[in-house]
Amino acid sequence: MKGYFDLHSHILPGVDDGAASLEETRSMLQTAYEEGIRIMTATPHYAIGRKNASVKQLQELVEELNEPPFDLCNKPHIILGNELLFSKEIIDALNRGDALTIDGTRYILVEFFPEEEFGMMREGLHHCLLSGYIPILAHTERYHCLIRHPWLVGELIQMGVYVQINFSGLVGHILSPKVNFCHKLLKKDWVHFLGTDAHGAHNRAPRVRKEVTRLMKKYGEETVTRLLWSNPMKMLEDRHL
Repeated sequence: MKGYFDLHSHILPGVDDGAASLEETRSMLQTAYEEGIRIMTATPHYAIGRKNASVKQLQELVEELNEPPFDLCNKPHIILGNELLFSKEIIDALNRGDALTIDGTRYILVEFFPEEEFGMMREGLHHCLLSGYIPILAHTERYHCLIRHPWLVGELIQMGVYVQINFSGLVGHILSPKVNFCHKLLKKDWVHFLGTDAHGAHNRAPRVRKEVTRLMKKYGEETVTRLLWSNPMKMLEDRHL
């Protein structure tokens, strides 16, 4: 494994509730590199009816951050997508090019409100699939309906949905509902991607090394490599996992 791939972050400065400034972005990139992350997906929020950063603005920021003259010599390479709050209109925004897939592939990172009913979630993800996109469910450990009934995650996977959990979902006591839920999914091989969901240099920083070490001990190197490198590489090739 050539380092770690972070599927989900809010690293771009001043475009959502993530990094507030270029200085904070620099600090986050430095931390991420020190933690072993070599590729970060910038996934700024996109929601219908809200003020969203334009694709042009996002592309220019990513280009600037990936340029060699940028302050940090050692930093992760950044690719671009959006974290899409699902609504039926999201598909129209994707088709118009106003909202982004991940690095130009068919893969999209999709979120719902934590209290969303399962029927509505399933219907929304099915709509994404019918529209020709490959949905990845963002921070799966946040949804109340899935924590209460973990087997429903298997139903989504059978449909063709992929699952991302946050590293923060693995932090805490195993009796914590969120932590217990994440490990249930990992034991069933129902997790396909991991993300920091980093929002800042201090609070919700892109720190992963401790959790990666624990995952290695509990699930083995093959599983960790699949989650943090092999699956993301297949995604970037626009292949199904």
